[in-house]
Amino acid sequence: MTVVIPAHNEETFIQRCIASVRQTGWPAERLEILVVDNNSTDRTAALATNAGARVISQGTGRIGAIRNAGLKAARGDLVAYVDGDCTVAGKWLHSAAALFQSDSKVGAVGGPCLAPTEGTWVERSMASCKLSRQGAARVESLATSSFIAPRALLNDAGMFDEELRSGEDDDMSRKIRSRGFVLMSASDCHVVHYGYPRTWMDLVRKQIWHGSNQLETSTGLDLTLLLTHVFLLAWLSVPVLLVSWALKGPAGSGLGIAIAAALLLGCLGPLFYAAKKLRAGAHDSARFPQWFAVGFAYFTGRSVGLVQNYWRRLRR
Repeated sequence: MTVVIPAHNEETFIQRCIASVRQTGWPAERLEILVVDNNSTDRTAALATNAGARVISQGTGRIGAIRNAGLKAARGDLVAYVDGDCTVAGKWLHSAAALFQSDSKVGAVGGPCLAPTEGTWVERSMASCKLSRQGAARVESLATSSFIAPRALLNDAGMFDEELRSGEDDDMSRKIRSRGFVLMSASDCHVVHYGYPRTWMDLVRKQIWHGSNQLETSTGLDLTLLLTHVFLLAWLSVPVLLVSWALKGPAGSGLGIAIAAALLLGCLGPLFYAAKKLRAGAHDSARFPQWFAVGFAYFTGRSVGLVQNYWRRLRR
């Protein structure tokens, strides 16, 4: 088993991450911990080495190239990815291995990404601090914050796409499913993520990055991508409608209805986000305003990323 930990300036978290991997109880003689240092300017590499990990440097390339550097250097038959700012559950590796053994059609295993209990309201609105269910279930996509797969399958799938700025995990999930395998998300394979955005603006900036490749990584009817388009077009139309209404005065009464409709459409994505969190959050309706605010930041960032995505395509 090889655990690959991509890391960039993770000196605050990297030792805790490595320690949590060791505490899974996987036999030490069959466990390889490989930290892929991506141009860190802090003590990440030194601290990882002191913690007993093998460190390799990957100074260039996007996130797919960082993950591939770990895959190429891995020695284990199974490769498990976790981010350097996460800690893993105690049964993380054993539960994943059991799922692979139980069904030959399982292509990859992962788990929920939880927020730290001591996190800010933004962090705790991004993800729950506790598991909503126990057991394992099929999913369409797995995040590489907790992603375990056979090394041979990852190589057969063509490894991670090194051209994508983000969404390489969605792309890999799609490639694994296209080969007839299923993806499983297990509660025992959850991780606690200490790198969630701590403020509203941090969340906007992170979603700009995540949204910069959403056209390439979306498949089928992507509701998030659809709502991002609606959000973007609605809020672009609001200032135009307001200016038209101001210029026309009473004669522009019909524009008031159009402005109201645009505002409603502009809130559709955040409302959907908040409703989804409410359904999964033990029906804690008091947190609905927080979820709406986080949803608004989410779709704001996604919309800016979408504009960048289209602009990059136009320049090709």
